[in-house]
Amino acid sequence: MLSLSACVGNTTRGHTNKSETASLITPDVAPTSDASVNTENTDGVNSSVNSEIPATMPTISIQIENQTFHATLYNNPSAKALMKRFPFTLDMQELKGNEKYFFFSENLPSDSSHVGNIQAGDLMLYGSDCLVLFYKSFSTSYSYTRLGRIENPAGLAEALGNGSVSVTFDLEK
Repeated sequence: MLSLSACVGNTTRGHTNKSETASLITPDVAPTSDASVNTENTDGVNSSVNSEIPATMPTISIQIENQTFHATLYNNPSAKALMKRFPFTLDMQELKGNEKYFFFSENLPSDSSHVGNIQAGDLMLYGSDCLVLFYKSFSTSYSYTRLGRIENPAGLAEALGNGSVSVTFDLEK
């Protein structure tokens, strides 16, 4: 069974428009400029066959209600640019019963590729402005930029629940 899912166009998938969604971000500190981020991808993490997580990237916390999940970011320009925006809280919307998404008002560097299979706990970028947190595993034909992965996604689907949810991203303390 093939399940297709992604943060695609605001017209056919029922997403709110970018300007409405972008106003939902509540950064705890002002985002820094992404201009200094090197956009050359030399680590190969966007390859569907390479899922190793380099040890050089920090662990982050993803808090949903009173539950905290720990994730490791991939060592790529997209994840580094995302990390520069930490800490922030997003009102993430539901899509297709397997993911939560949020449109940023500013683009992140991206290097999307066909990922083939999504695993529960994957954190990815669709296009250059849509952050996606997957809570169910499935096959896909869509392309994403890999950002990171929740180390133990047990209970993630239950924590995210149905509908929109407030999710806080920060560096581990």
